[in-house]
Amino acid sequence: MNQPSEKKIPGSPQDWLIHAKSDLNLARIAKNGENILPEQICFHAQQAAEKALKAVLLHRRIEFPLIHDIDALIEIANDGGISLPPEIANAGLLTPYAVEARYPGYWGEITFEDINEAISLAESIVAWANGIILQEKE
Repeated sequence: MNQPSEKKIPGSPQDWLIHAKSDLNLARIAKNGENILPEQICFHAQQAAEKALKAVLLHRRIEFPLIHDIDALIEIANDGGISLPPEIANAGLLTPYAVEARYPGYWGEITFEDINEAISLAESIVAWANGIILQEKE
């Protein structure tokens, strides 16, 4: 697949939200699946949260870098005047699942509680983003 030559964020906020919901569904399905690594379940939860945050930023026309750092995205949202609900304040703990946990040799064990927390945070962020984008249709 060839990369686009322009340096712009493709897709609409709705497109980003659709991808976020898909990642969230993959995490939910994988949670109860066999032979699925916990790291990959949490990766999809992180991706859901990241894409949902980027959907809101895009919806509000706030520029953002193509990064995986949830805390940095939250800071960009706060700086842009977007108020986030308190239940997603600690969503930055999902960030390591974006890169470090995806490869063999990850330094920590991911427990069932970690999986539940990652999915719960992703669900909260996706629901919040969905509410903003649907409520403020352009």
